[in-house]
Amino acid sequence: MAIISILDTKSANFHSVKKAVDLFEKDNTITSLNNEVMKSEALIIPGVSSTDTVLRNIYDQNLDKTILDFYKSGKPILCICVGMQILFENSEEGNLPGLGIIKGNVIKIPDYDKNKNKYKIPHMGWNQIETSKNSKIFSKIKNKSNFYFVHSFQCIPVDEKIITSKANYSVDIVASIEQENLFAVQFHPEKSSNIGLKVYENFINLIRKD
Repeated sequence: MAIISILDTKSANFHSVKKAVDLFEKDNTITSLNNEVMKSEALIIPGVSSTDTVLRNIYDQNLDKTILDFYKSGKPILCICVGMQILFENSEEGNLPGLGIIKGNVIKIPDYDKNKNKYKIPHMGWNQIETSKNSKIFSKIKNKSNFYFVHSFQCIPVDEKIITSKANYSVDIVASIEQENLFAVQFHPEKSSNIGLKVYENFINLIRKD
């Protein structure tokens, strides 16, 4: 079995993620098989498309149990964009319940800031993140680095202590979270040039043996 599983939810940019992961660990596979995932040392959940589309595909394949069991195993998980949003209890984008691993919800990004300045939605393009606490996936990445975002909804965790970085776009948007062995980012590391690749490298380093 592969060291790293990239979860096939039938709706994501798997091959872009795999290409990035290949740079640091060739022993990886795109899979939706429970036994393959559970025997892996790390799990990556990519995210493209709508929350309901991804969740429906997850529930139809019983991958919700796979994700929860992997989380409970203590092995590292990295979730990307919609892959981060599905971790929450619910989302304004759809009707299906989220996985509920993270307490909180997902809401629409406002298109005006407090000064009534207009913002285009979706939030798309490069934006600076400001880290609020140390996280292993940001090791050797300078604070206020730029990453690439494509999303219309933002995550609102109940426990603000799990927030590791924010980006400003009409409001302060949660750009990343960390809860125990779970790491999630709203931006797309695979679209964020070398600085994004460093996120993948740092994540993979979590499972390196001394």
